[in-house]
Amino acid sequence: MKFTLQPVKGDDFVNRNELLHEMVTELNDKTSTEGYALYGKRRIGKTSILKEVQRRLQQEGEIVVVYFSIWDLVEFTLAEFCQKLSLRIIEAYRPHVGLKYRANELIKTPLTMLRKILDGTELKVVYTELEFLLTRKKDNDYDLLIEHALNISEKLAANTGVKCVLLIDEFPAIIELKSNNLKVGEGVLRKIRTIFEDWEYTTLCISGSIRSTMNLAILSSSSPFYRQLTVKEIKPFDMEYTGKLLSQHLNISKEDIQEVYSFSAGIPFYVQFIGKMLGRIEKITPDSIRKVEHEFLTEEGNILFKEEFYSLGPKERLIVLGIANGCHTPKEMANAIGNKISNINRFLTYLTEKGYVLRKNKGQYVLDDPVFERWLKNILFESEEVVGLNEEKILDLLKE
Repeated sequence: MKFTLQPVKGDDFVNRNELLHEMVTELNDKTSTEGYALYGKRRIGKTSILKEVQRRLQQEGEIVVVYFSIWDLVEFTLAEFCQKLSLRIIEAYRPHVGLKYRANELIKTPLTMLRKILDGTELKVVYTELEFLLTRKKDNDYDLLIEHALNISEKLAANTGVKCVLLIDEFPAIIELKSNNLKVGEGVLRKIRTIFEDWEYTTLCISGSIRSTMNLAILSSSSPFYRQLTVKEIKPFDMEYTGKLLSQHLNISKEDIQEVYSFSAGIPFYVQFIGKMLGRIEKITPDSIRKVEHEFLTEEGNILFKEEFYSLGPKERLIVLGIANGCHTPKEMANAIGNKISNINRFLTYLTEKGYVLRKNKGQYVLDDPVFERWLKNILFESEEVVGLNEEKILDLLKE
């Protein structure tokens, strides 16, 4: 496999070997229910790690591994989450319970026919859970919904003697789940924690990007899963591993690697993307790399970053632009955009929680994603001459 923008697995996986060895060894232990929480900035490779853990564990053949991403949800309701997770677990156990039909096919089967298909003691657990999914009334009793969805793995594991490892990607997004048009996510997290405490045959591994939601779920002392999982921060590649990733498929010099590393800051998604674009040119030089990087910002950057930028509120956009233009303290930002420092601090907190801004030192703030910062400076205002910051002028530009 050459450079890919999809999660990386197998021989193309670079770095993270120590973490992978630790996770696979621990999760492969049938007597252990120790789980992991991975966190780090967006595009850092958390999904790749979960998918590689899944691949390695599945090679053993003695453990059922279920990967589920909260971002796969469409309606973002509790009912949808519980149903999709339940079906994913039942499907994963299908070879171990002798189930000849796919779970998503059975869920569409009338109950009278389902009883004939699953009329066997070894399939009683599967039948009970499918029957519940078929007969439930929306998501009125969300306690019962969560109990059924999260305990299916435990019941099937106990029934078959095969441990289950649940890998839930973007886990803190559960906070956004709704029931009857009301957000119930925080209550759902607490309920999952209660169920999690009683597991004997199921292990939970999760990932999350946004610091604020990870705090709510895992990292703060008041969060439901505080100290319940082994927490691992996923960081960017250093220059050595950036070079290893690029050298797998390119004839590239140390100077060229340095240029890509300076641009990407070692964030795997950007390294992969630039590597993919470099694979299409005849001769790689620092100048040709810089040309590719500008092309990336102009074309792909607009796709990646424009929606993210405009999803922020007007004040948040002004602060992000202020940081990109060299204003790194609340006072500098306040002077530049004409707001009180207390107001600036409030919006800096919002941006930090959303993962756009990083507090580097006391009172010093930077943008968390250096490629996003380059896009702001080199593309968003490429054709505009902006000296300092003027709130009215920038707001006018943002409306264009």
